Amino acid sequence: MTGSMPSEDEDGVPTQELGPLGKIRDLWRVEFSNLRWRVMICTLLMRLLPEGRGAGLRASLLRAIGVHVGAGTRVLGTPILQSQGRRPLRARLRIGTGCTIGRGVILEFGEVVTLGDRVTLADRAVIITTTHRLGPKGHRAGPVIRNPVSIGNDVMIGENAIVLPGAVIGDGARVLPGSVVNAKVAPGATVAGIPARLQRPAESA
Repeated sequence: MTGSMPSEDEDGVPTQELGPLGKIRDLWRVEFSNLRWRVMICTLLMRLLPEGRGAGLRASLLRAIGVHVGAGTRVLGTPILQSQGRRPLRARLRIGTGCTIGRGVILEFGEVVTLGDRVTLADRAVIITTTHRLGPKGHRAGPVIRNPVSIGNDVMIGENAIVLPGAVIGDGARVLPGSVVNAKVAPGATVAGIPARLQRPAESA
């Protein structure tokens, strides 16, 4: 006896065709998968603070919702937090000591995002771990894929720069404003462009 294989949702969980109720369920899951009440409350409280002030308090609010934030880290504005995984926030977003998070920063952590110590994310920098595999012509958005992002110590991410899933940025590297990083950046290197390319190698000791 043959039959079609059960379909899977974006997390690889088998699903069944349930007609209209199934479609409503899937719509709810997609539209509200990022909805975490603690994150919403944290965001609302942060927005009550003037931009550029209350940087330490914003860091404390992130700790209160379960994010690992090291001592001395400053959050200058209200970051946009997008979380699609099921694991606790602390396991998927780790921010080291002495970091500076600018205004309008977007952090999407369906997979693990690790910021080392003394990292600077300038205004409107974006870090994402989730994307779609390119599908056939009739349905370009293929299966969801997630890859962690790792940023080393003493890294500077410039304004409007975007760090894509799977990127690894070494200690002391600089990503110039407006760049898009989709691969590995060597320690101490300076990169720029779309996609980011080497502008200046690390200085020899």
